[in-house]
Amino acid sequence: MEVSIKSLTLALFLLPLSAWAKVTYDDHVLPIFEQACLNCHNPDKTKGGLDLSTLGGTLKGGSGGKVVETQDTSSSLLAVVKHAAEPKMPPEGERLSKEQIDLLSAWIEGGLLENSSSSARKPSKPKFDLALKSDPAAKPDGPPPMPEHVIQEPSIVASQASAVHDLACSPWAPLLAITGQKQVLLHHTQSLELIGVLPFPEGDPVSLAFTPNGRYLIVGGGVPGKSGTTVTFDVTNGERVLTAGREFDAVIAVDLHPSLGQVATGSPSRLIKLWKTDDGSSIASIKKHTDWITALDYTPDGILLGTGDRNGGVWVWEGETGNEFHTLRGHQAGITSLAFRADSNVLATASEDGSVRFWEMNQGKEIKKLDAHPGGVMAFSWARDGSFATAGRNRTIRLWKPDFNQKQVIKDLKDIPTAVALDTDGKRVFFSDYRGSVYVHGVEKGNPIGQFDANPATIATRIASLEKTIVEHPVKVSKAQQKQQQAKAKLTEREESIAKLQQNAKNSKEQVSAAERKLAEVKKTQPTDPKAEASAIATLDDARKKSSDIDRKVAKQSESLKPLRETLKEETAAVDGLKKQRASLDQKLIRLQAAGLNAQSMNVAKKAEALSLAGAEAIEAFHLLARGVETSRKHIATKRHELSHARQKLETAEPDSAEEIESVIAALEAVIEEESEKMRSLEAQLIRERGLLDQQLPEATAAQTEAERLKAAYFSKLKSSS
Repeated sequence: MEVSIKSLTLALFLLPLSAWAKVTYDDHVLPIFEQACLNCHNPDKTKGGLDLSTLGGTLKGGSGGKVVETQDTSSSLLAVVKHAAEPKMPPEGERLSKEQIDLLSAWIEGGLLENSSSSARKPSKPKFDLALKSDPAAKPDGPPPMPEHVIQEPSIVASQASAVHDLACSPWAPLLAITGQKQVLLHHTQSLELIGVLPFPEGDPVSLAFTPNGRYLIVGGGVPGKSGTTVTFDVTNGERVLTAGREFDAVIAVDLHPSLGQVATGSPSRLIKLWKTDDGSSIASIKKHTDWITALDYTPDGILLGTGDRNGGVWVWEGETGNEFHTLRGHQAGITSLAFRADSNVLATASEDGSVRFWEMNQGKEIKKLDAHPGGVMAFSWARDGSFATAGRNRTIRLWKPDFNQKQVIKDLKDIPTAVALDTDGKRVFFSDYRGSVYVHGVEKGNPIGQFDANPATIATRIASLEKTIVEHPVKVSKAQQKQQQAKAKLTEREESIAKLQQNAKNSKEQVSAAERKLAEVKKTQPTDPKAEASAIATLDDARKKSSDIDRKVAKQSESLKPLRETLKEETAAVDGLKKQRASLDQKLIRLQAAGLNAQSMNVAKKAEALSLAGAEAIEAFHLLARGVETSRKHIATKRHELSHARQKLETAEPDSAEEIESVIAALEAVIEEESEKMRSLEAQLIRERGLLDQQLPEATAAQTEAERLKAAYFSKLKSSS
């Protein structure tokens, strides 16, 4: 049975090749270059010093530098072929087709493979922009980095929350990062809503640090006693932009250099380790500490690195080289927190000895010591203006002014606090405890604002709870309106009563006036009648007394109007607040529904990707089998030709040589039969692979279509909430 390779491979082109197979220089990129580029960029005519005829020449680049970088789709090669940069390529004729540009992009993203047996090249630089302002402490241009379209479905929903190891507030955005169970949670510091989840499957996250511009969040953690690493996330999209550091225990202290070029880690190994971010290789391993390294921090300008250990040791190092700069002695117990002020000039160290010490960095001298918390300081956090917060084992949070004087104290916490963080404006303080709860208080008055757990429910559960709240909301509004109407009725009743009293007061005043006129008349017309005058005076006194009594009642009831009006105002505000709350609940529900659609689209996209990978394996197997069939067919054709030639020789052969030719013919027939059987087996496998592809192609296409539908629904829902 002969199978048409053309008919069998037709299905493979229903989707772009880049979605199914490895894109290589030899198979896909060179043909594009031959068509559009090699007239000017070949060994004989290297225009711009660029030779694209070989992989080596392409990777070398030209006089303007490299034209491609592994996984860097901003490479100049793509820019010029897209006509997004000068010089546009090719300079004459039509631009490359979308399919050709997609192939070049897939080749770059796939690691610049030379052929199907090559290994992907590692990127020579991080996937993110290394450029920072000269003053890292200065506010970056544009809006502060906030999560957009970051997944909100928790990776793990545990039976109960576990201790929060660390909190970190973005230096510029209303964003709080919280360590959870194999995930980091991102909450809005104003609404307190969960707005992002960063999965950390490497273990439990222990240490968090934002870069000075607030764009990236580095997370250190792992499995205690087994493994540790760091992952840096782009908070705007939740992407893992780099992984650096390989430890044999959990990373318990971490920071990313402001240049984004290196990572510092501390762990139970007692070694300070510096790692390159471009390839994850080790820069230095510093052996100085005598116990676990529990805290470290780069200055915002990156010049210095401070480190502290469980034995109270504190050192300061040159940020990039790791050379020793200061040894800071004074603490009598383990360091729990260590942080540089925003101006990089002052280092704060908090300790289990109950003190916080402040050191200036020119001479390494102590400038202030605060006995902040008897029993031990658990955590410390700077605000951008130099104010700070401390958390103590004595179950208190203390808020301090930049001049080191205490501003507020939050007492009688339910549990020992584990971490503390001040928001970007220094107006709210967040602190956590061993039960996994996170609390929010105002800095100015120390008043409680909110509370939530670091163990969020699934989106579906949150939606169900919110829908229940919305269903019950009209009942709350109705009760509030009833109270409002009751308050209004009381106020109206009192106002009507006062109006009647005021009318009575008016009438009584008229009676007083009449009595005064009567007395005057009596005095004038009956000056010699004392009885008549006494009677008129008695009538006037009685009228005046009644008028005075009524005036007192009016005044008393008028005073009672104020609390009634305040009550009505409060009840009206409660009704208005519930109405606004309903609008807020509706918007929150829409955002949660959108988050659910986003999570679904990402899950389906992962399924589509898995099917694509399976399809890629199937297509490689198919091509291999197809080449095997073609090789067998050619081999059989060659042997048949030899067989035909041998039979012709046999017809004219002498008897003494006929036996030898017949032996050759028999051997050729055996080879042909064996090769034919092999080809039949390969053809049968081809048919099976064809069936597999016929199944996988529609499944992958359907999954991709569904992912795109869900993503479109997500954006539509998100738009309706804005």
